[in-house]
Amino acid sequence: SASPPGRPPPPAEGVQICVLAHLRAVKDPFLAARAVRRLPARSRVHVLHCGTPLDPGTEEEAREEMVRNPRWRHAGPRPRADALCALAASRALVVSSRHEGGANVVSEAIACGVPVLSTWIAGSVGVLGADYPGFYPVGDEAALAALLLRLEEDPAFDAGLRARIAALRPLVAPERELEAWRSLLVELRSTAPARATEGGEGAA
Repeated sequence: SASPPGRPPPPAEGVQICVLAHLRAVKDPFLAARAVRRLPARSRVHVLHCGTPLDPGTEEEAREEMVRNPRWRHAGPRPRADALCALAASRALVVSSRHEGGANVVSEAIACGVPVLSTWIAGSVGVLGADYPGFYPVGDEAALAALLLRLEEDPAFDAGLRARIAALRPLVAPERELEAWRSLLVELRSTAPARATEGGEGAA
């Protein structure tokens, strides 16, 4: 489950796209940076990437990317509350992982009502549904660039993604998770074998 920020932040300037992922190979952390380099000059899309450089060389690569790519900014590690506010202020979340289980950030995006553009990986497909229109192939920067431009310039596509995310929101509600845990605990108690009473058969 996930919850949005207590006070919704104002929308970011331009068309801010958020990436919340540490800089390590499995996340393909510079895919979004490569994708926005492909956008036409008219586009107002820019990427805010929050995450700790974990793989050797990624911190230097991030600095170099910011110099040559004005559409991409690495904000480094951020407290969870700040990262959640950045997400809520964005037009979309990009998930660029090569493979992953269910990512918490997808649930957080759903809770914030923010569309998700994700690689076709099992974790995201399982949460968003196989017919969700915001998927692109793993490692395909051109496909991601096309989705970003469509999100910016096609209001119907943007509205369709938002409607799908809104429909999923009840699935990540903390109240639903709490009720699911209660139901599971009741079921476990009802099926647990009876405990031997003290002094029963076999006692001295």
